[in-house]
Amino acid sequence: MHARKFDPDLEKLRQEVLGPPDLQTTFSNECQKGSQIHAAYLFEDEGRVLLQNLCLFLSATASGKSYGDWQKFAANLGLISEQIKCIEYDFKGLEDPTYYVLLGFVHSPGATLDKVLLALQKINRLDIINRTADYFNDFFQDITKNRSSDLKNGIYMPDFLPRAPLVLYPITKHNETTKIITKHFCESDNRQNNNSENGKNKYGSIIMLTFAEDGANTAQNILRICRSNDPRIGVIILQEQEKHVLGKTEEFIEDCMHQVNYIVPILTEKYLNNINTNTYNTANNTNLDSKYIRYIFSLMRYEYNKQGCKNKKVRCIVPNDEVQKVVPLIKHPILEAWFRESDIDLVIKNIILQKF
Repeated sequence: MHARKFDPDLEKLRQEVLGPPDLQTTFSNECQKGSQIHAAYLFEDEGRVLLQNLCLFLSATASGKSYGDWQKFAANLGLISEQIKCIEYDFKGLEDPTYYVLLGFVHSPGATLDKVLLALQKINRLDIINRTADYFNDFFQDITKNRSSDLKNGIYMPDFLPRAPLVLYPITKHNETTKIITKHFCESDNRQNNNSENGKNKYGSIIMLTFAEDGANTAQNILRICRSNDPRIGVIILQEQEKHVLGKTEEFIEDCMHQVNYIVPILTEKYLNNINTNTYNTANNTNLDSKYIRYIFSLMRYEYNKQGCKNKKVRCIVPNDEVQKVVPLIKHPILEAWFRESDIDLVIKNIILQKF
């Protein structure tokens, strides 16, 4: 046998060439980081480039024998077949399919970024994780550096989720939230009234209060009057539901709004400044009712538009000493059904009879 001859220049080139990427290590590292970040940030400024590349690589690839496409990606993120068909048939020309898949996913409970990566792994698309690794690292650094105030229970969570077409929202049941609300009412009434029989209370109606920090005293006054009224009026405020709000914020708030008879904003100067300006800072709000004003208001507007611009559920209260300042700041018709705080007895009577 002849001895094998080696070309020194060729061997030098072989040594300089990098080996194949360690995709499993990249995947594991990104999953660990992604578990700390809500996927809704993909639709913020920090996530724009990462979102663009995820959409580009997924939507541009047809399904193959050994790897999946955007439809399999959607199924692994929990979208049902009807939602996938809606994206395929109804949303053409607006955005690419992967964009709508992710837009629907961010409204799911616990929609952290690691679940996006796991879905890519399940359809054998580690190539996308590899090709977007640099964008992902830049995204992670931007969020941890610039969004420190959004850190809640170890997860970076934005105050608001991007609005999605109704058909893309998760199909949820309200039973769990109903039990939470009922339990809360009984516990609250038992604290207020020790004479209630076995914690069983009948309610003439149920309302949800929404207010800024300068409306807190008015909120407590309304709370006291409603819970001492006969028949009682059940009242939901977010701060009393902290453990549920922090666990599934958007889902809990939306479930509450579907179940209550009326939503009662307390119109004050800070409340209206919050919803009228895009620069109002809620980062320092420790009270949940103040923190989620704008999100609740966006849901009220959505419901108003869905009902053909008919205001069926929103009835506002204005503190007596705020009327002169507040009324000129009202810019949306859904807030024009307002009453003075001194008229609270009349408001309660109409709420119970549901004659508004």
